[in-house]
Amino acid sequence: MRNRNVRVVAGVAAVVAVLAVGGCGTKSADQKATSSDAASGAASGAAAAAGSARDAEGVWSARTGTKAVVLAVGGKQASLSTGEGHLCTGVVDGGGKPEFSLKCADGNTERTAGVVESNDGSTMRVTWDAGKKDTFKKSENGKLPDVLPTSTH
Repeated sequence: MRNRNVRVVAGVAAVVAVLAVGGCGTKSADQKATSSDAASGAASGAAAAAGSARDAEGVWSARTGTKAVVLAVGGKQASLSTGEGHLCTGVVDGGGKPEFSLKCADGNTERTAGVVESNDGSTMRVTWDAGKKDTFKKSENGKLPDVLPTSTH
């Protein structure tokens, strides 16, 4: 079990490093305020509850059974790593509800197309086209949460 956790954490570290090197840094307070104002003014109804692609930025963690699912989002780039060994990368589109379009290196398709159903800044719910639903918890200061929410199939 410890070996598997080490692999997941190593995968997350690699994803975060790739996003950081790719220029997916943070914005200044002024840029954040301007972006937030523009996004909140343009959003309506269900899209507002799901937030924007910018609201999805960060490292998010969930659990399916005993296995971790980690989603890292920076700018328009997204990476997902699962306890089953799937590593998927792709983009997040911010028009309306944020949508993920990912491709897994091993060809897995369980979490390749998903839409953010809700995001309150600390919990984000994503429904995937293949039927899975994940409830992610946002990581603070680059640390995984002690308790991960459980996802459904």
